[in-house]
Amino acid sequence: MTNASTKPHDGTVVGVAGDKLTTTCSEGKQHCHTVAKDAKVTCDGKASKAADLKAGTPVRVTPHKDDKSVATAVDSGKHIPAVATGAKA
Repeated sequence: MTNASTKPHDGTVVGVAGDKLTTTCSEGKQHCHTVAKDAKVTCDGKASKAADLKAGTPVRVTPHKDDKSVATAVDSGKHIPAVATGAKA
């Protein structure tokens, strides 16, 4: 049984500043997560760092079970579908 609060969600990187990751979701809303010190960050299946995430990159963020604002895992790469935000290009 999956707790809804720990369910991974897809988004697009807006930016990274230190341990703060800002993404947008399919509704166009921005979300800010603190990337946990022990978070598993991957890019195309390879170990990476939050600082390596670039704006516009599709990501899948897994929130902490007790605090949804903390990311315990961030996965990025070509296998993550791009999120349509409804924003006009």
